[in-house]
Amino acid sequence: MKFRNDISLLRAISVLAVLFFHFKLRYFSGGFIGVDIFFVISGYLMTRIVLSGFKNDNFDLLSFYKKRVVRIFPALLAMISFFALIIGLLIPTQIINYLKYFYSSSLFFSNIFYYLNSNYFDTASQFNFLLHTWSLSVEWQFYMIYPLILMLIRKFYVNNKNKFILFFCLMIIISLISMLLHSKADRSFSFFMFYPRAWEMMFGGLAFLFEGRFKKINLNLKKVILALCLLVIFSCIYLIKEYKVVWPSLLTIIPVVSTAIILLINIDLKFFNNKLVRFVGDISYSLYLWHWPFWVISMYFALNDRLRYKVLFICLSFIFAIISYYSIEKKTSDNKIKPILITSFILFTVSFIVTKLYKELPANNYMKNLIFCASDYKYSEEATKQYNFIKGHKNGEDRFNEYDLSNLKIKKDSVVILLGDSHAGMMSEMIEEIIDKDKYQFIQVTTDATYPMIDSKTNFEGPREFFNYFFVDYFPKIKDKVKLVIINSNYSGYPIKDLALKIDFSQKYFAQYNVDTVYLGQTDTYYFDYPTTDYLEQRYSIHQPLNLELSRKNNQVNLFLEDHLKNKYINLLNVSIQKVNKSGIPYMYDTHHLTSYGCDQYKDIIKEKLNEYLQ
Repeated sequence: MKFRNDISLLRAISVLAVLFFHFKLRYFSGGFIGVDIFFVISGYLMTRIVLSGFKNDNFDLLSFYKKRVVRIFPALLAMISFFALIIGLLIPTQIINYLKYFYSSSLFFSNIFYYLNSNYFDTASQFNFLLHTWSLSVEWQFYMIYPLILMLIRKFYVNNKNKFILFFCLMIIISLISMLLHSKADRSFSFFMFYPRAWEMMFGGLAFLFEGRFKKINLNLKKVILALCLLVIFSCIYLIKEYKVVWPSLLTIIPVVSTAIILLINIDLKFFNNKLVRFVGDISYSLYLWHWPFWVISMYFALNDRLRYKVLFICLSFIFAIISYYSIEKKTSDNKIKPILITSFILFTVSFIVTKLYKELPANNYMKNLIFCASDYKYSEEATKQYNFIKGHKNGEDRFNEYDLSNLKIKKDSVVILLGDSHAGMMSEMIEEIIDKDKYQFIQVTTDATYPMIDSKTNFEGPREFFNYFFVDYFPKIKDKVKLVIINSNYSGYPIKDLALKIDFSQKYFAQYNVDTVYLGQTDTYYFDYPTTDYLEQRYSIHQPLNLELSRKNNQVNLFLEDHLKNKYINLLNVSIQKVNKSGIPYMYDTHHLTSYGCDQYKDIIKEKLNEYLQ
């Protein structure tokens, strides 16, 4: 097939847009649309390959898959293997997290893994070295499923092209509608999953289906259309702000259609054949692969805010992309399919086994405990007991009608309630140990990422309904048996004005029933997980500037709460504690949640305060 310089130009634009967006350069706030441009290009090329094969009656599905494996797998496997060594040497606390990303990327299901285990829009996800592989997984799943669907309607393409186009457009509409529905119900699902994204790639296919009808358009008109489409794409890159939009959404149609139109008009101009543009287009896949892990490394080492370091890591990205392109992409042939697949399977198996058995490996226990807390503590039996996940703490992603409310049944005449979000949940085991079980029944009313109040503003419907039930139906019925309500929340996660309204609600609500309240205090917050923060401080003397900003904010919130709540507030922020014990167990496992060990550090001061109410 004839090489198209316009595709090379679009690849160059898209990869540079993504790269500069990730490196947070000015004027590229909407650079993430580069991924959508890639999707359209892929859809165009895959449709051209499959439908041309139908037309010539020589399409071979197995050969199609082989070519995709040879094109995509080797460079990816080289990149993820290289950074496994780098992370293991430089940031060992992140190695198990990395290997989880590794095995999900090696077999192209990382989009599903990330959806199930994280959220692209969470701050913590930005420290995932292989976060960008979600888009490769989406494309791979498209490559696997798309030709099969086209083969089902092959006879229409050969015998009745209008009916084929009708079916094709219907599939686009179904995918587009699914994206819109999922964007409202589950933003991460619409972002990560294959079928809500398929319409973008199929718009590229639409460009192939109709390009023959646009060949006779006047060249000058084509130039005007091209200029307008490029202007729209560049405007999107400059004007769209990630934090102000839902993505994908109807807005995504703009860059997608603009890209499809450029492919549709199929114009070849001299500047398209510029050597630099063509070179960047050629290395675009490798450049996409290598740039993001370098950016994440710069964040861990606090080198991401200075322009000179951004330039350094961008240069490193280009250097490794060039090496990858010439030594891997250009030298991989179809006859290497078997060793490629075997290598992929071996890497998957080894990385998967290590993530499950690393605690049994002969290594320093101190480091293994740091690694465990950074990667697996929140899934551990210890965390389950600490939060009382089985019957006490409610999962924010579950619906209210799925909650087990059996722990709310009143069994004694005097009740102590722990109320709040996950910051309250993390204290539940320790609080229950403090309370005299002979005198009081302990009731836990905690869930995720939601301040306890009526119609709380939250992204989770289950917790909102849970707290509505507690305040409207449950508490008024049991109020006479409640001795004390202990409240905790991630206070610093709210602006002080908003926090003041929330605290006022709590104060007024419980005051009307003459029920005492105590507020557990604000605790520390970090830019990334504390085990890694501690390791980098001890090993390299790296002190994250953003930790100072977070500390300042916490102090402001703490002072506000002390002033607002007086003796009802237990100040925990300035308590002197041992942040990592001799065995390597840290007091926090992520950016702001305490381990069981961490909670015990505050046990005495909390016990002393609670006993004022419970003696």
